[in-house]
Amino acid sequence: MHSEAKIQEKLSNIPVFYMVDDANGIGDSFYLSYNQAKNEVMYPLILKKGNTKANNKTPVEINSARQNVDDSTSYKLVASKAALSEGDMTLKEGDIPLFVVEKLAFAGNDGKPQVPLFTEKGDGVVSYARLRESGGNKLPETPSIRTTTLLDVIESMEMGTRPGVGQLEFYANVDDVIKADEMTQ
Repeated sequence: MHSEAKIQEKLSNIPVFYMVDDANGIGDSFYLSYNQAKNEVMYPLILKKGNTKANNKTPVEINSARQNVDDSTSYKLVASKAALSEGDMTLKEGDIPLFVVEKLAFAGNDGKPQVPLFTEKGDGVVSYARLRESGGNKLPETPSIRTTTLLDVIESMEMGTRPGVGQLEFYANVDDVIKADEMTQ
């Protein structure tokens, strides 16, 4: 069973973008794709109380919006169009598909293997192709990919019902991670 803090730490790898209004209030939709939301979105989400602390690099708009977060407000995640078109499942409102590439793992900072959960299938396919190439093409050319959902993974983390849950790591689209980093510099 994972604590809420541990789950939050794992989720912090996924940048989320949101809209700020003139009063520095935030909308109720959080986008996983910068490109999908770029006409509406102003700043990446780093508001979750207890998730990150403000520092001298934090934009004033984020600090102001952080103060206006209402714990009783419901927010919905909006998966990228690519993820929605690649996932072959019915999703609950606010849920997003995740993609698991069989035989793909990364070495974590502690040397233990990490099982990546990709927010977009394409990123998993690219990672698999790199692994296959670096291993002398011994793996099958086409990866076996299965889908799950963010809510299912979080529930299994909270309940402790999924074996190896400590090895699971979320991997967002690389372009969105880069954009989020640029926006917070």
